[in-house]
Amino acid sequence: MTKTDTMAHGMNRRAFLGRGATLGALAGFGALPSGVLAQTSAENGILTARIYADISNLDPAFWTSAVDALVMRSIYAPALEHETGTEEFRTRPHAFESYEVLDDTRIAFNIRPDMGYSDGYGTMTAKDAKFSFERIADPELDSPYIDDWAALDHVEVTGELSGIIHLKKPFAPLFTTTLPGISGVILPQAAIEAAGGRFSTQPPCFSGPYRIREWTPKTRLTLERNPAWTLDAPEFDEIHLVPIEDPKTAELGFEAGDLDFTETGVSSIMRYKDGAPQGADFKRFEGLNYYWLGINEDNWQLEDQRLRRAIQLAVDRQAVVDAAYLGGATPAAGIVAPGLPGARDVNLYERDLDQARTLLEEAGHGGGFPITISIQQTAENLAAAQVIQANLAEIGIQVQINQYESGTFWSLGVRSEGEQWRDLQLFLMRFSMQPDPSWATMWFTPEQVGIWNWQGFDNAEFGKLHVDAQSELDSARRDEMYVRMQDLMEESGDFVFLNFTPVGALYSQDIVPALRPDGEPVYYEFTRAKG
Repeated sequence: MTKTDTMAHGMNRRAFLGRGATLGALAGFGALPSGVLAQTSAENGILTARIYADISNLDPAFWTSAVDALVMRSIYAPALEHETGTEEFRTRPHAFESYEVLDDTRIAFNIRPDMGYSDGYGTMTAKDAKFSFERIADPELDSPYIDDWAALDHVEVTGELSGIIHLKKPFAPLFTTTLPGISGVILPQAAIEAAGGRFSTQPPCFSGPYRIREWTPKTRLTLERNPAWTLDAPEFDEIHLVPIEDPKTAELGFEAGDLDFTETGVSSIMRYKDGAPQGADFKRFEGLNYYWLGINEDNWQLEDQRLRRAIQLAVDRQAVVDAAYLGGATPAAGIVAPGLPGARDVNLYERDLDQARTLLEEAGHGGGFPITISIQQTAENLAAAQVIQANLAEIGIQVQINQYESGTFWSLGVRSEGEQWRDLQLFLMRFSMQPDPSWATMWFTPEQVGIWNWQGFDNAEFGKLHVDAQSELDSARRDEMYVRMQDLMEESGDFVFLNFTPVGALYSQDIVPALRPDGEPVYYEFTRAKG
């Protein structure tokens, strides 16, 4: 799951959209004249790329953002990994040299004999795999990613480098998101124990192609080659990752020559698709991340489902997406992206102002009422919120837009952090996603209310379907289950599904980026352009 799921566990996933610096993030680079792209990768072996937020936690059991995951893929070695440069998601062995599915609940594996750890922790063993997988599955650890290993019974060590994963029941996401994901990272028990059982931004050791050389918070994370890495050496001596929260700022930095690679804002996709800057290339990817308008049913003003339904019926999803992304995205019919099991074709409720007004009358609010919408402070969120504000004004609802910096925003609906969640009404959110539908639904189970489920959506059928779908291996049945889950979400009145976020990748022609089918970069596989 990002990610995990029947979680009755406190999920520390804050900052999924980032806490990085904005306009000051490029300070110290020494910008080149506009339109002249830097030659850093070709000239001095350094790859410089933008990350949308700073790192928060690099413990595979407690990471909190997609940026954390992106960095961990370069400094650790998971059992499997997703291939890059493909149109569909495929996996291949990474820390595992090989594996064999013995039956629906047993998977035999062999660790590569040459996988080393930094800081004197020796080489990777099957005992390390046992420790790492069972650690996340241990309820006492209270990892927010426990659902990635929800079906794990135990790992049997059969040799120094061999073992068998024993599951309690079949587990569909095992090969799509668990073993190739951060929950598949293997680290030595001795290193974790030396760190006190868990850590955050200072890993006790590294098992991937790179290690952290230096971290200046909100300014730069510098990776250098890991001397303990004995497989194919990565192309670049160093990777400099610069946290820039605002995509427009990152685009300016790229065009000034300060970056070799950046993800663009969605609203810039059409512009760059029509023509990248001189010396640069651009690619568009169909993203998995989903964006929606949340409605807090536990707010005193929104307890009546008729009011929530009226809001759903008043929102013009096409207009919202067009305003936010300037033609770069299309409206969504759920939270499971096209191409994955459970992707819906249509929404249950389309815009109907007359019906919305009727519901307001029935609920005793024919004259409308004031309400707030909370957003993270970005141009795209503001544009979307302004359209929603205008849409709801058509049925008499007066919307006040409240903007927050990312750190404050990501605490608004967390009930363990105070009473502010009671005042939360409407909000715009985007969640990161991996290529299995369980990663979309896990955040909206009853156990997630007040953690990542800010809507207060508490549906027992949904929770049961989420658990059952993880062990369902029949693809058609699994598809039906995830469609039903999204129907339940929409029927509640708590959600307006807006879009899946496409990804724009802008990069210097001096490099060859390594990108997954959803556009996510795998930095240790980047190379220099030949010729």
